[in-house]
Amino acid sequence: MGTMPRVTGFPERPTLADVAAHAGVSTVTVSRVVEGSDKVARKTRERVQAAMDELGYFGNAAATQLVSGRSRAVGVVASNTVEFGYSRVIAGTEQSARLKDLAVLIVVAEGEDEEAVRKTVATLASQALAGVVAIDFDPLGRAVAEALPAYLPAVAATAPHPGYNPRLPSVSIDEYEGTVAAAKHLIEAGHRSIFILDSPSVEAQGRRSKGVLDTLDAAHLPHYPTFRCADWSPASGYAAARELLAAYGDAITAIVCANDEIALGAMRAIREAGLTVPGDISLVGYDDNPLAAFAQPPLTTIRQDFIELGRQAFDLLTDLLEGVAAPDGLNSPQLIKPSLVIRESTAPPNPARGLR
Repeated sequence: MGTMPRVTGFPERPTLADVAAHAGVSTVTVSRVVEGSDKVARKTRERVQAAMDELGYFGNAAATQLVSGRSRAVGVVASNTVEFGYSRVIAGTEQSARLKDLAVLIVVAEGEDEEAVRKTVATLASQALAGVVAIDFDPLGRAVAEALPAYLPAVAATAPHPGYNPRLPSVSIDEYEGTVAAAKHLIEAGHRSIFILDSPSVEAQGRRSKGVLDTLDAAHLPHYPTFRCADWSPASGYAAARELLAAYGDAITAIVCANDEIALGAMRAIREAGLTVPGDISLVGYDDNPLAAFAQPPLTTIRQDFIELGRQAFDLLTDLLEGVAAPDGLNSPQLIKPSLVIRESTAPPNPARGLR
C-alpha cells in the first residue's frame, strides 16, 4: 500500500516551540497554558493564548499522549450513522466526550463477513484510543463488538437479545417495557384486535413485539400473526401494512409498529385503503422520531432517549477506564426506561370493526 502524497501549498502546522517564540515564553509555559495549569500568571496566559490564536495552534494530541500516557480520543463503532437511533447515540456520546475534552473517532462497519469485521476491528485497534463505544443494535454491530480485542476497553450501547454476549459492560433502553406500555394504552382504550408490524430482526421474535404479545396474554386477549417488515423504512411499513390489511381487513382496530418510520408507511397504506387513523385503526410507533409529532395525525409513540443512551454509554466507558466498573458484562446491563407519548393517532376502537 502506497503512502499518501504530502500536501503542498499549505503552511507548516505550528508547533509548541512556534507559540513559545511568538509569545516570548518557554515551551514549558505554553504546555502549562494548554493543560489549563494555574501555575501561569494571568497576563502571561493571555499573551500565550493570543499567540495560539494568531498562529492557529490547537494543541497536539499525539504529543500530549506521549507526555501524559493518556489518549485524548475514544472510538464509536456502528453499522449505520444515518438512521435516527444510531445518529442520536453518536451525538450523545460525542457531547459527553466533548465535556471531558476528548475527541471521537467514528468508524462505520460495512460488512458482516469475517474479513470486513476484521478490518473494522483493525481500524479501531490500530488507533491510539482510550476506549470504544460499540453501538450494538444489529447483528453486524454485535459481530464487531464481540470481535474487539480484550486489551481495548469497550462498552456496548445495546438492547438485550437472545444469545447476548456478556463480555462487554452495556447500557440499554428497555424496549420490552416500551411495547408493554403501548399495548396497555390500546387495551385501556378498549382495543381487543391488536396487530403488530414487527422489526426486520433475525430473531424468531422481536424484542418490541414480545412486550405486546405478553401484555395481550396477561389481558387474556388473542394473538394474531405478526407481520415482519423487510427493514426499518416507511416503504417497508407501507408494504407490510398492505399485506396485513389484505389478510385481516375489518378485524384490525389497532397496529403497533416497530418504529415510527414503519408506522408512517402504515399510515399511508391505511389511507389508501379508504380508512382513517384513528377513526378506523389506531396506530402506535416507536422511538419518537422528530417526524412523529408532525405526522397527520401526530403519532402516538414510545420515546427512546438515544441521546441519553450515548451519554450513559460514555459514562460507563469512563467508569471502566477509571476502574469503577468491571471490564466485563457479567452484571445485568444498565437499563434506561422509555416513555409513552400519547398523540392523536390512537383512540377507542371503531365499534364496526374488530373480531367478534
